[in-house]
Amino acid sequence: MRRKVRPTSTRAADRGDTEQVVGRRTRIHGVDLIRVSLFTLVLMVHATGSINWDPDHVRGMQFFTMMVHIARYGFVFVTGFVLFLAYYRSPITASTFWRRRYGFVAAPYLAWSVIYVITGYAFVREPWPDAAGVTGDIGTALLQGNAQYQMYFLLISMQIYLLFPLVRMLLRRTEGHHGKVMAGAVAIQAGMFTLFSFYHPDLDWYGHMWKTLPTYALFLVGGALAAVHYERFAPWVRRNRHWLMPLSLAGAAFTVVMFFVTTGDGHIPGLAYAAWSVQNLPWYLGAVALFFIVGQAWDDRRGDGTGWGARLVDYGAVRAFGIFAVHPLVIDLIHQSGFVDWLYATYPDTTLQRSILLVLVTLVASLCLVELILYTPLARVLVAHDRIRPRRKPRAGGESTIPPASKADACAEPAPAVPAEPAPSATAPEAGAPAHGSPEHAGAAAR
Repeated sequence: MRRKVRPTSTRAADRGDTEQVVGRRTRIHGVDLIRVSLFTLVLMVHATGSINWDPDHVRGMQFFTMMVHIARYGFVFVTGFVLFLAYYRSPITASTFWRRRYGFVAAPYLAWSVIYVITGYAFVREPWPDAAGVTGDIGTALLQGNAQYQMYFLLISMQIYLLFPLVRMLLRRTEGHHGKVMAGAVAIQAGMFTLFSFYHPDLDWYGHMWKTLPTYALFLVGGALAAVHYERFAPWVRRNRHWLMPLSLAGAAFTVVMFFVTTGDGHIPGLAYAAWSVQNLPWYLGAVALFFIVGQAWDDRRGDGTGWGARLVDYGAVRAFGIFAVHPLVIDLIHQSGFVDWLYATYPDTTLQRSILLVLVTLVASLCLVELILYTPLARVLVAHDRIRPRRKPRAGGESTIPPASKADACAEPAPAVPAEPAPSATAPEAGAPAHGSPEHAGAAAR
């Protein structure tokens, strides 16, 4: 990806944004486009997954869900890429790194876990547990990352932050042998996918193993090494697009064919759509490569950032984490409002129009809520961004005394948001669905 170079500072060198810190500072705008694109896909699958579980649409919904599982792996790749681009050669200590990174992610994780546990009680409309029960549920949600179906990715992000100093030390000590490190990551990734695909013990802890970092080893290490060797890797990708793109598309084609070969009406085995299925790995790898290539193309064509497309991506990148955090709540509120009933009454014969309208309403409502939060003192806690203060009108002959808000560190990282939380052996949506056959939690389809 083409990079714009400008001088750096000591303070800037410690920030974990989409810039490389090696004597000079660069910004890779393609990362913002990738992040916004992945968030859009996630919101789409969660919104459509809240209404499309009747027998006529379940196969198509599972196919869409399977394809959008790329979001979790794409986010891990981008997280590794961003962190190592910023910090690999930085003298920042582990304690300073942890303080800064957890300073942004811990408060939103705690706040939204509590919010989703409480709203879960409210939407179910059953008697609330006592104080001890509520406290226990919140504790379990924090430990397991399951307060809502997207929260587990914050748990994964915190594991990445925890182990970043160790992985950085490993890569520094194995310089000249990074091919072997990559081979080890491939072996771990293949082993985890094989384990989850074919071994299904009846053990509670096993159902949470997919939320551990080894499940994403190849994508984390791949992103890290792409950053460490960026000066050589990016030109290599540019020179070899002519065969990288067809190869990536071939991986996608393999996964698509396998899905339709192994499924049928009323028969959709978990292996066909599971996020950790070995037959879906070619798509995940190919899609990450395609996103990287598209990001490079965006850098080539973005210009000076004043065009409407560039401004739109910049706008979305600042609000990405907020949309990740709020969109399940928005989906639940939309269902509670009766809007989905109206959709079915107005468009009884086609799910396409229902799905498009639901996605648009979810996106607009989520953006409005995030925009509102950004102007409150709770912005840092709820959307991991510094509060935006309205500009005061400049006095005559003077300028505003309040500078525009800058992007918070966390907003430069890929904000997590990916599909729901199934156990590795799950083969069907959870029971207890609300109106129109949607799962208990809207978007739980994304398993």
